[in-house]
Amino acid sequence: MAERIPVTDAEIVREHRLRRIPGSATDALANPAMRTCLAVLAGQRKQREIPPSGQLVDNKRRAAGDSE
Repeated sequence: MAERIPVTDAEIVREHRLRRIPGSATDALANPAMRTCLAVLAGQRKQREIPPSGQLVDNKRRAAGDSE
């Protein structure tokens, strides 16, 4: 099994907001099952957002979805 990417509470809350899950993010953090699911999703998002080595992607290009 692949090693999980460590995520912070803020990244879990961000994932909750981006997925538009009903309910409060505080309740999602307190619920172990919901927290685990959101942590996995946040880890996947974090891994996708890591730029390839040697490249620096600024926030404007990332927001526009421009990866070239």
